[in-house]
Amino acid sequence: MAFQEFTGWQYLLIDCANQHGLDKDEFEKRIQWAEQNLEQLEQLGQARTGKWKERPLYFKAVQAIRKAQQGKPTGHMVGFDAVCSGMQIMSATTGCHSGADATGLVDPNRRADAYTLCTDTMRIWVPHLPDNERDKVKPAVMTVLYGSREQPKLIFGEDTPELNAFYKAMWKMAPGACELLQDLLDSWQPYALSHDWVLPDNYHAHVKVMDTVEKRIEVDELDHATFTYRYKENVGKETGLSNVANVIHSIDAYVLRSLIRRCNYDHHIMEWASQAIEIILLERATGESQQKEFRPTTKELVAVLKGRYAASKMVDIRILGDATFADLEALDSDHLRALAKVVNDCLNHKPFPVIAVHDESILGSAA
Repeated sequence: MAFQEFTGWQYLLIDCANQHGLDKDEFEKRIQWAEQNLEQLEQLGQARTGKWKERPLYFKAVQAIRKAQQGKPTGHMVGFDAVCSGMQIMSATTGCHSGADATGLVDPNRRADAYTLCTDTMRIWVPHLPDNERDKVKPAVMTVLYGSREQPKLIFGEDTPELNAFYKAMWKMAPGACELLQDLLDSWQPYALSHDWVLPDNYHAHVKVMDTVEKRIEVDELDHATFTYRYKENVGKETGLSNVANVIHSIDAYVLRSLIRRCNYDHHIMEWASQAIEIILLERATGESQQKEFRPTTKELVAVLKGRYAASKMVDIRILGDATFADLEALDSDHLRALAKVVNDCLNHKPFPVIAVHDESILGSAA
């Protein structure tokens, strides 16, 4: 699998094309469009009419391009949005190849569009769908994977061929996400005051169950007039849908924390960790320190993160911030090899800042 790399100048061109509406095209086509229209970018923006919410971002990108042409630093930040992030995370979590492919996790050189794929798949059962059906399919896909049954009905109607085709298309396109959806719906604990879980980097999710409570208030001073006061209270409910969105959003946040750690890492810590892990694994391979593999860790957080890896098999370099050489010796060899792979991947590039906004990653100064 070949990953693409771009210069700061190319990222500016990509961003400009994105804001003009070409964000569904392949990167090469976006760069080509911006290069071909380089002398008339302002005019193209002024000529557009109708609703265009990306207009300010487009002209900001054009201004950054003009600065770069003059050799001036821009400080411009280029954002890259995830492709249907809910389905993407659910597919990755379940190891679903079909859903991963639909959301760009299999072939990074192809611009995946799960909403268009879902629309095209629906045409297997309902061939007469109009060309603009994608605009209706998108909100249905986004909401159904978070447990909504009403939104697809509002969009496609109740007990219609279109609604039936939509659900068939979802199962065909992303079976792993559809299965996980039901598992998370079934995870609801009736009348529990909160739902709690722990992420691989030991972040604890604690979500209180809130419900709307109504009370009738009587005011003696107003001739016993009454009114209804509604407020939220942590009382628990028999059923609920929110575990789906909350769990997936917590994984989304974990992915972004991991992204920041791996992109804007501490070079000294990574260099030390790479060398230390290499030494420990070499000693174990030669039989010199077999007995050290199960030595108790010296720091509580390191011990906890060691346990999180054992439970999830998700390696997290957060552990390196507190670890000593003795702490690394206490990790099993599988954990060390997994850490070494991430560490060495990080060292292949210089640290750089990243801003994370929900499911969008924003690179630092592009040029």
